[in-house]
Amino acid sequence: MKNLVFVLLVLFTYAASAQKADQIRFIEVRGSAETEIEPDQMMLYITIQEYWEEEFEKKKEPKDYRTKVPLAKIEDAVIKNLGKAGIDKEDVRVGSIGNYWREQGKEFLFSKQLQVKLTDFAKVNQLTALLDAKGIRSMNIGGFSHSDIETIRKKIKSDALKNAREKAGWMLESLNEELGEVLSVSEINDGYHVPFKMESRMFAADAANESIDQVQKIIVSYQVDVRFRIK
Repeated sequence: MKNLVFVLLVLFTYAASAQKADQIRFIEVRGSAETEIEPDQMMLYITIQEYWEEEFEKKKEPKDYRTKVPLAKIEDAVIKNLGKAGIDKEDVRVGSIGNYWREQGKEFLFSKQLQVKLTDFAKVNQLTALLDAKGIRSMNIGGFSHSDIETIRKKIKSDALKNAREKAGWMLESLNEELGEVLSVSEINDGYHVPFKMESRMFAADAANESIDQVQKIIVSYQVDVRFRIK
């Protein structure tokens, strides 16, 4: 009997609390904020691959290929030329190594992807003149970023929340009501649009004709639903 009374008391308390919650008057609005920033960092992917010296000799057929240029030699030359362009070795990382196929009847050729962080975009065009196309399979602009992107994203989130409060405030003011405390906050999106060049893939053979003078801006946006109590 005591247990039954306890259960009924708990259910009554819960029902009373739910009813009280239903009686709370509130307004829910969506706040948003957005900004555009100029990127100051770029990631350049350079894929190097072993090759045969005879490939670049006249009147040589694939059956004549004998002298393979090792990956280490190609990488050393690339790192050296990156240094000539003013790029520190600390800004170069290995993204991947290996290969996914082998030409039938031929020896396996290893490849490696180097990830190069640039803060001076003009160096891309400089690199195309320095790098030896023989050992480079492709160059790829992986994307752009900003050195202070996290601070910018926090500010946009704060601006979106302020936008929600301002919106709720003038809406209630027009109804002669007062804005109360925040009841809930729900994130809708954390938009972060990283621009890419219109033609981002640069094969070594065409690299000299590429330019990245036109770079899109990074768009950082944020939306949030905020519920406020009406006093």
